[in-house]
Amino acid sequence: MRQTLAALLAVAFCTAGRADEGKKDPSKSNLPLRLKLINKGESYKAPEGLKKQLDDAKTSKRYPPALAVNLVLEITNTSTKDVQFWFKGDPVTVGLDLKGPGAVSAAPPVAVTANFVIPQAMTLAAGKTYKIPVTRLQYGFRGISQFAYWTEPGEYTLTASYNTAIKPAPEGTKAEPDGFAPVNLKSEPVKIKVEK
Repeated sequence: MRQTLAALLAVAFCTAGRADEGKKDPSKSNLPLRLKLINKGESYKAPEGLKKQLDDAKTSKRYPPALAVNLVLEITNTSTKDVQFWFKGDPVTVGLDLKGPGAVSAAPPVAVTANFVIPQAMTLAAGKTYKIPVTRLQYGFRGISQFAYWTEPGEYTLTASYNTAIKPAPEGTKAEPDGFAPVNLKSEPVKIKVEK
């Protein structure tokens, strides 16, 4: 019970105060790290019968697997100094916001261990980029708490966000006792073409 409470408090701590940051124009952010989402696949297919499967899953709670994609998240240090940031652990989460004619988001029931995975930091040198492959449209807590789907052909947009913490604390943020300041990085939306 204590571990579960600790995990929930950590997630709340890391997401608190970031809502406003996430709504800002990413190009106007004063943060030393920039998030970019890249679509490495030219186009994708709309699976047949997916809409019905998702409708059925509202009752059965058996959701189809998240759609396979060929994307990459790039975190680039745009400053002139080294920056430390959390890249692993429960407080670090990726968010995906899919918009389009047949966009559906779902929160399938998932079982996770109660232990809290503490954040781990890495140092990103000035001008360097850290890449994170995105192979499925699943995201959220431990990368499995939310799924996104396109259920019909059309033009879609996908925006990514990345909850982390940065050290040294950027101007306008509040450092915690360990020197890290919780932040939310947000990408520009990318266009995705979905065919029949």
